[in-house]
Amino acid sequence: MTINEELTGERDRLLQLDEAKLLAECRCDTMRGTGPGGQKRNKTESAVRITHIKTNIVAFDDEQRSQHINRHRALQKLRLQIALELRQPPTTWTMPVPSVKSENFVLWAAVALDAMHSEDYGVAAAAKLLGTTTSQLVKNLAKSPKLWQFVNAQRTARNLQPLVQK
Repeated sequence: MTINEELTGERDRLLQLDEAKLLAECRCDTMRGTGPGGQKRNKTESAVRITHIKTNIVAFDDEQRSQHINRHRALQKLRLQIALELRQPPTTWTMPVPSVKSENFVLWAAVALDAMHSEDYGVAAAAKLLGTTTSQLVKNLAKSPKLWQFVNAQRTARNLQPLVQK
């Protein structure tokens, strides 16, 4: 993953858009879900795949029988995927770390990943860049399973030990 000069600043804008504005920049496909759920699930197009057109980042959800709920959840997954995939030069985070349920959590995750990426996924150096402690950074990364898995995959690819929760 490299810093894309064309999209510098674009990522943060995307992460802060409301649902309607973000959806306007995406292609939304519906399809039949698979798996358990009976006739309702097998006959209705409740599964949702959202593709951000400019970046070609994709998110999918089919966990519920409701297309409306699945669209909302797919948008949440898209925001996290944008935070995982688009890198920018590192900046500092001056506000308290938001709850994982907060809309600002993906923005914090993106900033944290920028710092981690710039320091080749070394936690101590990234924590220093972010103005926090190593243990606090690890604790905050662990709040999101997908974020945690992504960071550990990046560390493993660089022959670093995976992070461990205490």
